[in-house]
Amino acid sequence: MKLLILAALLGVTLAKVSNITVKGIAVCNKKRVPGLKIELMEEDGVSLDDKLATVNTDDQGNFNVFGKDDEWGTIEPYLFIYHKCRVKKEGCWTRTRYEVPQAKINGVYDMTYVTLDVAQADEKAVNCA
Repeated sequence: MKLLILAALLGVTLAKVSNITVKGIAVCNKKRVPGLKIELMEEDGVSLDDKLATVNTDDQGNFNVFGKDDEWGTIEPYLFIYHKCRVKKEGCWTRTRYEVPQAKINGVYDMTYVTLDVAQADEKAVNCA
């Protein structure tokens, strides 16, 4: 029992808050895309990933999302961008995952132009009938 309490206290002591700001401009076929859902997520190896924040692109396709989390090490953030670029089937969306470089933790990751018409390795069709 003492060992369990010691492990819990050590975990709290070693945990630290890390943050990330991710910004960019969503583009499809050389046009900015307004109204897209952007989710800032944090990967957890054992449990479900944490959703740190959700924003929508503005009327010019710009987004700026900030999130923070308390982890033992450093956070492992990534973005989901939900879009219809390259989608042929009515009612379907594509959820594309974009990794955030570890070197940008506790700072700003400027993705500049996020070109949605270029397929990524981690994409999934969502909301398809």
